[in-house]
Amino acid sequence: MASAAVRAAERTDRLLVVPSSREDRFHLKGALQRFLGADYTLRLSPEGVAVPAEASPALLVPNSELDLAWTPEARVFAENRAWAQRVQPRLLVEIERLRSEGVSRARASLASSGVDLGTLDDHQVVNVAAMTLSDGFGLCVFDEQGAGKTVTTIFAFDVLVERNEADFMLIVAPKSMVAEWPEDFARFRPGLHRVERLSGNRKAKRAILQSRPDILVTNFETVVSMEEELRAVLRRHGRRGILTVDESFYVKNLDARRTQAIRRVREHCGRAFVLCGTPAPNSAHDIVEQFSLVDFGTAFAGVHVPKDRADALPVVRDVIAERGVYLRHLKADVLPDLPPKSLNRVLVRLEPEQQELYDNALTGLVRDLEETSDEEFQRNLVSFFARRSALLQICSNPGGVSRAYSGVPAKLKALEGILKELVERKGEKVVVWCFYTASLQAVMDRFQRYNPVRYDGSVSDLSERRTAVRRFQEDDETMLFVANPAAAGAGLTLHRARYAVYESLSNQAAHYLQSLDRIHRRGQARAVEYLVLLSDGTIEVSEFDRIAEKERAAQELLGDHTGPAPTRVALLEEAMSSLRRIETRRTDRDA
Repeated sequence: MASAAVRAAERTDRLLVVPSSREDRFHLKGALQRFLGADYTLRLSPEGVAVPAEASPALLVPNSELDLAWTPEARVFAENRAWAQRVQPRLLVEIERLRSEGVSRARASLASSGVDLGTLDDHQVVNVAAMTLSDGFGLCVFDEQGAGKTVTTIFAFDVLVERNEADFMLIVAPKSMVAEWPEDFARFRPGLHRVERLSGNRKAKRAILQSRPDILVTNFETVVSMEEELRAVLRRHGRRGILTVDESFYVKNLDARRTQAIRRVREHCGRAFVLCGTPAPNSAHDIVEQFSLVDFGTAFAGVHVPKDRADALPVVRDVIAERGVYLRHLKADVLPDLPPKSLNRVLVRLEPEQQELYDNALTGLVRDLEETSDEEFQRNLVSFFARRSALLQICSNPGGVSRAYSGVPAKLKALEGILKELVERKGEKVVVWCFYTASLQAVMDRFQRYNPVRYDGSVSDLSERRTAVRRFQEDDETMLFVANPAAAGAGLTLHRARYAVYESLSNQAAHYLQSLDRIHRRGQARAVEYLVLLSDGTIEVSEFDRIAEKERAAQELLGDHTGPAPTRVALLEEAMSSLRRIETRRTDRDA
């Protein structure tokens, strides 16, 4: 009989079976392979034998060839997956019934909960019913931005508390949204639960943990730095603790520290809810870990997801359709009274000095790409794409890349005319999105007459950020909200405005997709219009085409096809196309 210890691995996709002596690893691997069968691939590691997570429940069954000593963490790991594999088929059937029969079935299943759901929309009641299914392990709630995922989660917690199935919830959210959750609890369920933000220095955070709140709200960074303390809190609650991850696309990468930490924390929670309106902004790969966080990897167990994005898309789509425990509602379906939205591209001609800087940078990039081999390109990928990013920044404000630049960028002049029309003549409030710090600062400096408020990485204090939002929403003199979509793209409500201008765009589709819904959400009573400023004849146009394609794909399914990985040829073709437009313009001017 092979004797070994079973331990949880650092990566949460496997267990480690460690023999008493290193020399016994090969014998142990053979015994494990015979026991588990050929369906599972076992790998030797320096410590012992790595067993894939989906095979871990089988190790719980006694076997005459194996004498296994389990650590508490490893046993919980295996038991969680055994539980998920057992209940998932039933959950899929129940969720499909909720989809097909709708709110009538949902209200029937919640009738005995004792929670008044009268303030919820029909689709929110359906979500609550799915989140609170008997013996369920959680749900992916992928409702479109602005459809009310926060209030859904609050009422689902209430139902579980009333049923005596839960007594604690840990909410993990982006920093910008941490302060919103306590306010939402106070608005929808005043005085019912004690909600605390896990903030301050380490001593203050420990004091908050010791105070035993009902709901604890924190950010992703704190989960990494205080993982052990949070796991201890959740162990105390057993399966009565709930994990909620807001804007769950932040945990899309299994190798990221935040994903690993949250996955380990999840092992000690009875249920997990992931909330996101744009769960796969870049590729189908993004959504895999979000499902696995909820169902302990059950849906994607044993599935090989190709690295190529195009090849991965149908694989992920099929798994989600067949085994994904999720619900998704679109605003067009559940908020039919929400006004329409439209998007207009505004092509802007670069200023002469700005154009010269762009032409020189582009010509140098084309020359170096032509003279570089594919192998050298891959080695210097970061450098080449930094130069491409510099081109985009020149389109916005060259001052961010050239100290010698002293002109007024074309987009700033275009924005002058737009704001004069919207703010001064029509009396409209406007949201201006700027990705680059130099551009954002220039907008703030130039348009002080509109009493702008700022929301970006330079405003780190959460109370200042909340004040900026409140001023824009409530103060009739504050006409401009100037923000970076990377900082303010998620969670905020800015529907006092019906116009948003994109002066420059983030290089991440998620930021753009999230920011669109800041003004087009529940409570908006007027038609919404987006104006995207694009520098004519530059790569900025193709950059926006790429982001727009991601948006279309994300609307069609819970994945996103972004095309092949970047290559030297693709970047060269894009740059050459832009260069040809420059040469055509020069020819026309000389003629």
